[in-house]
Amino acid sequence: MSSNSAQSPLPSQTVINAVWILLCAAVCLQILVQLVHVSMFFDGGIYATVARNLAEGRGTMWAPHFSETLFPTFAEHPPLMFWLQAIGFSLFGDTIAVEKGFSLLTFVISAALLFKIWMRLNKDDVVVQKAFPLALLMALIAGRVNWGFANGLLDNLLAVFSLTAVLLIVIAYDRPSPAFSANRLAILVLAGLAICMSLMTKGPVGLFPLAAPAIYWLVFRRPGFFTVVLDSAVILSVIVLFIATLYAFDSSREAVERYVTAQLASSLSGARGHYGGGLYVFRKILGVNGYSLAILALAALASWRFKLGGSDSMIRNPRLKRAAFLITIGMSASLPIGLSPRVANFYFNTSLLFYSAGFAILVAPTIMEGLSRLRDQQAKILSLGALALLTASIVIVTVNIGRSGDDQHTIEQAIAIETLVCANQRTCKPSISACESAWQDWALHTYIQRFYKISIAKQADVDAEYVIADASCGDLPGYRRMQADIAPYVLMKRQS
Repeated sequence: MSSNSAQSPLPSQTVINAVWILLCAAVCLQILVQLVHVSMFFDGGIYATVARNLAEGRGTMWAPHFSETLFPTFAEHPPLMFWLQAIGFSLFGDTIAVEKGFSLLTFVISAALLFKIWMRLNKDDVVVQKAFPLALLMALIAGRVNWGFANGLLDNLLAVFSLTAVLLIVIAYDRPSPAFSANRLAILVLAGLAICMSLMTKGPVGLFPLAAPAIYWLVFRRPGFFTVVLDSAVILSVIVLFIATLYAFDSSREAVERYVTAQLASSLSGARGHYGGGLYVFRKILGVNGYSLAILALAALASWRFKLGGSDSMIRNPRLKRAAFLITIGMSASLPIGLSPRVANFYFNTSLLFYSAGFAILVAPTIMEGLSRLRDQQAKILSLGALALLTASIVIVTVNIGRSGDDQHTIEQAIAIETLVCANQRTCKPSISACESAWQDWALHTYIQRFYKISIAKQADVDAEYVIADASCGDLPGYRRMQADIAPYVLMKRQS
């Protein structure tokens, strides 16, 4: 450790503290500003609604419920995240603070787990250890990571369990041990259970840490090949036993079969649309890592131009290996996504935590040596600037608490509809339907169910008292227009 410190200049503690303060400011501006709004991407809103319903006795553990008309049995994803959020609703009641707090908690835990992985992998490299804020900063600007943590996505909880599994594998291989070491095998069983929790969060995409032992061996050439095969078999056995347990009970088996039919098979077949899947996944991987690759290129240019990061050539090769391990883990998490013809950028969020940490190891020597060249006065200016930015960030977050956010118009639509259809009703369960275009407004479904427990049916299927009408309706004889500002829709009521 000391030799590394001698060869690689470290920034002063004032500069390092300033970098941590800048990280806190980035968290405020990248996550908290959005998180404190009422708005939430409709995926996150749907998950919160399902969890709230579960806490209130609507739906069951293995047959969650969203609304009477849309996803009466929610089979789109495995149920673990709904179970955990339901605990929050049971404890604190029906408040958006539960889903917001849960999303923030997944970020904090993910950051802590990434920090532990970083410190373990770089335990003999003080310069890189001190550069951890770079890893998290690069993750926050990669792809849609910040947006995902601000919007309660399943990928947030997937990151928690995936990082846990990889951390446990890194711990298991931290020191040499016999192939049949009880301690190491116990840690690997826990890693297998963490992967099972990933499966219960977002299905097969959570299996990628299963490749971590083989990737560790390929990069570091340890432990022995036989040990890695044994360890992989142990983890796989835990997963197989877990799946067999699910199939041993009727309710869990039926839930798995519904998920496979409703989500997995239809996604892989292309029934849910074609965009960005297949070979296009390589372009998406480059795109979501665009900022990190740009930082890597700039660091390489600075290293050449200003002779930064070159004094520690003796430990460059171990750094390359550690970076390769993390980047390859990221690849194992992202490349299989290309099997589906339907891919969105936020599907890569979990993998980006690993990619960003790997790229951060490569740029850390250059950036840290550059920071070490700051004079005392420059370091004080950086520190004061960081504190000013953090203060401004906290103020920005504070003034945004409770604001509607991006979905203000949809929230106002939901309020206007509820005000009319539930007027003077203590318990409102109106019969309400919508024409085709309005019925496909998933955000409106989400807010009106999340806040008011109102279900919207298709107008073609249900002759309701109220209709959310649009241009696709055609004539609606026997209905009159209500005075409700829900443009581009119109609220209609059946005439008495």
